[in-house]
Amino acid sequence: MVPIPEALLRAPLPPTLTLLDTRGEPLAELADDRARSRHAVALSEMGPDLGRITIALEDRRFTQHHGIDPRALLAALGRDLRAGHVVSGASTITQQLIKLASVPPLGQPRPRRTLLTKAREAAAAWKLESRWTKDEILARYLNENSYGNRLIGPEAAARAYFHKSARSLTLAEAIFLAGLPQAPSRLDPWRHPAAAEYKYQRSVRRLAQLGVIAAAQARDLAESPPHPGHFLPARRAPHFVDALLARRGRHAAAVASGSLRTTLDPDLQRVAESLCRRHLQTLAADAGERVQAAVVILENSNGAVRALVGSGDYADPREGQVNGALRARSAGSALKPFIYLNALDRRMLTAASILPDTAEAVHSIYADYDPQNYTPRHHGPVRVRVALGSSLNVPAVVTLGKIGARQAFYELTRWGFRFNRPFDDLGAGFVLGNAEVRLLDLAAAYAGLARGGVASPARFWTNETASEERIASPEAAAIITDILCDPDARRATFGNGSPLDFPAGVRVAVKTGTSSGFRDKWCVGFNARHTVAVWAGRFDGGPLEESVAIHAAAPLWHELMEHLLTERQDAPLPEPMLSEKLVQVEVCPLTGLRPAPEAGSPRPFVRELFLAGTAPTTSAAEQFVGTPPRLRLPPEYAAWCRSPQNDLNAVTDPEPEQPLKILSPADGAAFVLNDELPPGQQMIELTSTAPDPVRVQWTINGRPLDEFIPLAAMTTNTSSPRADGHRRFWPLARGEWEIEATLPEVAGAIARVRVKVE
Repeated sequence: MVPIPEALLRAPLPPTLTLLDTRGEPLAELADDRARSRHAVALSEMGPDLGRITIALEDRRFTQHHGIDPRALLAALGRDLRAGHVVSGASTITQQLIKLASVPPLGQPRPRRTLLTKAREAAAAWKLESRWTKDEILARYLNENSYGNRLIGPEAAARAYFHKSARSLTLAEAIFLAGLPQAPSRLDPWRHPAAAEYKYQRSVRRLAQLGVIAAAQARDLAESPPHPGHFLPARRAPHFVDALLARRGRHAAAVASGSLRTTLDPDLQRVAESLCRRHLQTLAADAGERVQAAVVILENSNGAVRALVGSGDYADPREGQVNGALRARSAGSALKPFIYLNALDRRMLTAASILPDTAEAVHSIYADYDPQNYTPRHHGPVRVRVALGSSLNVPAVVTLGKIGARQAFYELTRWGFRFNRPFDDLGAGFVLGNAEVRLLDLAAAYAGLARGGVASPARFWTNETASEERIASPEAAAIITDILCDPDARRATFGNGSPLDFPAGVRVAVKTGTSSGFRDKWCVGFNARHTVAVWAGRFDGGPLEESVAIHAAAPLWHELMEHLLTERQDAPLPEPMLSEKLVQVEVCPLTGLRPAPEAGSPRPFVRELFLAGTAPTTSAAEQFVGTPPRLRLPPEYAAWCRSPQNDLNAVTDPEPEQPLKILSPADGAAFVLNDELPPGQQMIELTSTAPDPVRVQWTINGRPLDEFIPLAAMTTNTSSPRADGHRRFWPLARGEWEIEATLPEVAGAIARVRVKVE
């Protein structure tokens, strides 16, 4: 008993998965191994002509036989016997459907055609005719047919060749398509247009001979053949599509239905692509650098990806298809808000807490670590608000020490950051950028901050379910958000009128990040509805010129955010909502304590946000001494108070007499060189307890410091601050070193430390 092919007893293969934007318009069709495009439709959706034309050309007695056409079969048998082998012909549409359903799996050879094979197909066709109606057989046959270029079924062919659905085919177009399945490769309209038109003309003449069309109609059809175009849908938002495909596990229901509605906003995507291209053209014209950029825009409420740009031009054969939104790069200072958020929520700090920004502050916590600020100076005592807003490095590392570096690193993974190196490889430096993150994950984390401390991964399709986890309290998130909205808090580093600023009253949270050597520039922030994240740099990891880096990310971010606020009518962030859990009180800006007008603080008081129970109760009065009043700081600020950077005119309590001591580097410290950084960015500052640092003489293994590097050659950047006449830097070199400091005019004023450089 010859069975019906198993493929016909199952449901048809699913249609080619089509990705749709939020409007339901196609973004891309995802070809599989068997088809570039497959879209099965009902016979009634193939238009009025294709079915009858196919019957006329392929099997004109289709409606009369039961799967086998005896007259055609006898004629074909005679041809086979004369030829000595099986030749084509005589197969009914039903037999051809049996043949299509019997195609072996990919990679396996097609069996040789024999008389026995044709006999088995005829028997299976007879059996199928007893189960299916003629319309069912014809529809399945047409939907299984190849029309060239791996286009399966008339719907896929009509879209690709004529940019329309099959139901809209004209008579000429239906005749053109009906002839292609006989030899899809040889009649390929794109590669062999002449052969395809010749087949069309033959079909027109045959239809006229059969009386299917009138002679006059045939003349008109012959004189005006259709001209198929190349209408395969272009893959719009290609980096977004690539990012979606990189996510494992497609939605099963979407695959079954043949379409997947994504979260992409087509209008916002076009704006992001256009602004990114224009921005990169400006940078290239100014500096000639091969700078690239990537953009991610998320909906705050649900993490939906509304726009994603991976490079300036996807079609660029050099590096356009590199997806900067998914490539892990050094985070710079972009992670700092989450470190401070952790400290606030654990009530270790408040936004008014005073943190030290001095050359010596980190050494007691991490002896081998010497972070520097973006600007070549230290600000002494700073409130957390200013430390975060101005992205000061030393206070961030001090905060990390309070939390515990390993614990803080773990908390960042809860926000969705997927670091490619473990904590033991990164150390405390991850807070300033030696950890690499993806722009997409950074955007998702900031969107979680915009949601009030609820983390969730980015979503790519509309009915995707994403896990949510509350990481921080809404009140702590509100404080951090308020700091990121505060232009006064970031003025110490960014000044007035930077791309981070908006008109008064337009509250937008924003944070930047810069990795060493200006390799990676980040700018990420959010309004009430959207989070915008921008990365700029070079895909080859090379450093940028400082002049380029300043304009690499923030201006593009500002343009995108301005578009959202003006053209899309996004609302700015509201003022924080005060409650019994979130309070606001006045504090002294120099001490973070309660105002003490009687102490004569030289600066006006400010209002600060606090978690309930954390607002200061102590008066600032005892922190000021003398007339006129001067700020009094703890002894650990002594060296800073003696330096020219003490613009507060602050003092410390008198210190007891003590011999000269080296503050930096610490005795026994070990440093590791990075071969990818230039020597000018791998120096450590030499500091001591001497009241006048200029009088200190430094030697390294017995040689004067000046022999190691001319001070005038030092440059200004984030990793190697300028030697301004009061500061001394030593370029690291491999080996073991004894560093000695002396005050020649003071008897016995000598100090030594030993360090190792690997």
